[in-house]
Amino acid sequence: MKRKIVMVILGIICLAYACLTMITVSLQFGNAFFLTLGTMLISEGLIHEKLGNSGKRWMNGIWMISGVLVLILISFMVNAANTHISASQDQGTTVIVLGAKINADQPSLILERRLQAALDYANENPECTVIVTGGQGNGEDYAESTIMKNWLVENGLETNRILEENQARNTGENLKYSLKLLRQNNLSENVVIVTDSFHQLRASILAKQLGIEQISAVNSKTPVLLIPMYTVREWFGLVKALVLQK
Repeated sequence: MKRKIVMVILGIICLAYACLTMITVSLQFGNAFFLTLGTMLISEGLIHEKLGNSGKRWMNGIWMISGVLVLILISFMVNAANTHISASQDQGTTVIVLGAKINADQPSLILERRLQAALDYANENPECTVIVTGGQGNGEDYAESTIMKNWLVENGLETNRILEENQARNTGENLKYSLKLLRQNNLSENVVIVTDSFHQLRASILAKQLGIEQISAVNSKTPVLLIPMYTVREWFGLVKALVLQK
């Protein structure tokens, strides 16, 4: 009975979280995962006592293995997030700001936080060049890079310090096309990637696959509410990065 109560409560929490994030940022893979997980937890809690001993052992094993895998993935992502460098550490860098969803002609909250982190770094490192990267996604009226550049200029960054890459549709392309732009303009290959901490591990893996050797990270401040759903999405993104290299 105690297990049933715990599983049902956890399931309700997952469902409530999924609904809250859908209201905040719309339906995405991350909150769809929590919808599914919540449904599974409630279902398992309700039927657990009806399972035979063999069925119970299988269910316990599945939850245990899932928990271990989650802990391993989180440890790797935390390690990548901790590669943050101080803004005054190196003047000879090229900053690559990874795109994210836009809302009409404004950056989403996630993207605005990335842009603020990039702006802070650029202000403290006046010799660096900033590459903003992101194409036009489904349902978007502009390329993400256009909105990103506009935001940086409106907030005081000189236009001649910004290069725009407007074709990329995923993280792999963000880095691939930015690297091409970087080399065309003879910029430093000491690259600083600006994105959310949960995204840094995948970004660094993809950057190394492209031959970028000097990689540092500047992490934006992810809204706390969105961390779980985006972290879950990154778990699957990591698999794609390792297998498909994109």
